[in-house]
Amino acid sequence: MTGKHRNGFSLFEMLIVVAIVGMIALATVPVAEITYIKTQETQLEKNMADIRQAIALWKRDCRNVVVARYGYNKLFEVPDSQLYPPTLEALTKSMSHPILATDGSILQDSVPSDIYFYSQPYLQRIPQDPFVGAASWTIHCASGTTGFYENGNTWMPASASGVFDISCVDNTGNQRRGFVTAIDGTKYTDW
Repeated sequence: MTGKHRNGFSLFEMLIVVAIVGMIALATVPVAEITYIKTQETQLEKNMADIRQAIALWKRDCRNVVVARYGYNKLFEVPDSQLYPPTLEALTKSMSHPILATDGSILQDSVPSDIYFYSQPYLQRIPQDPFVGAASWTIHCASGTTGFYENGNTWMPASASGVFDISCVDNTGNQRRGFVTAIDGTKYTDW
């Protein structure tokens, strides 16, 4: 008696395997997309934190110059906007920054010497927004105005002074490539 010996798979078995592999693939696409977005969001948070920390260090060091020279009471004569970096790219350079009094004059000692804050580079470069793929930020100034920074170019109104914070650019033009709302439902511009 010779029995039938099967080699290979039947068409039905192959269809079942293809269907199972297809369902697994469909399930992994959303997971991969969420993982990618979460990775980008984590990088965005880190880059924003790095810039904000550099701004805070600039302000701390600038305040220390005034306090060391005059004492704490002199800080009341200095507008808050003068204690922040004048531009975002100033965080990447060593530069001298005049500290102005509320009347707009440069603070001076009894010995005529203007008070300048000599900054160090707090950042090697301005970090980029990973969703935009460029160093593109909205700049918030202590004077109450906003400006924009993109890849080394700054636009700020003439009345702007003292960069005290940054945020993500909104979705105008070429910027965010569709990524406007975070996984948690907040808008990136509110970060």
